[in-house]
Amino acid sequence: MYSAILPSLPIVGILKLSSRDGQTISQIEVVAGKSAGMNPLFETCYQELKTYLEGNKTELDLPLDMEDLTPFQLKVMKEMRKIPYGEVRSYGELAKAIKSKAFQAIGNACGKNPFMLIYPCHRVVGKKGPGGFAHGQKMKAELLKLEGAKLS
Repeated sequence: MYSAILPSLPIVGILKLSSRDGQTISQIEVVAGKSAGMNPLFETCYQELKTYLEGNKTELDLPLDMEDLTPFQLKVMKEMRKIPYGEVRSYGELAKAIKSKAFQAIGNACGKNPFMLIYPCHRVVGKKGPGGFAHGQKMKAELLKLEGAKLS
């Protein structure tokens, strides 16, 4: 297992990237700590994330290892990835799109998303408000503000 703690990034702070094979990312976590050495994969990921979080890019394209995800999580994440930059969808809309009535399971899949930002769970909102976010409401609000998204 390979990992690196990235230098602090706008909005999200310090992220830890993990990889099983040194070629694909298996998890992105928000952590406390100091930056530690990065191999070329992690350096590329850092630059991509930094450009996105500075508002200079609207889509992230990083090599991902999806091996640990369940078929249901993959289905939810595939639909979540379709939400355009600067827009939001409700948990209900996501459920309808994947032909499911399991709103809570969809919320759980979003909460366990190992690829924050790449699979934009911050763009999934509640029917009457911002909804949850594994990394806190403040970060969710700042990410939506960066994208110019409006909650209706």
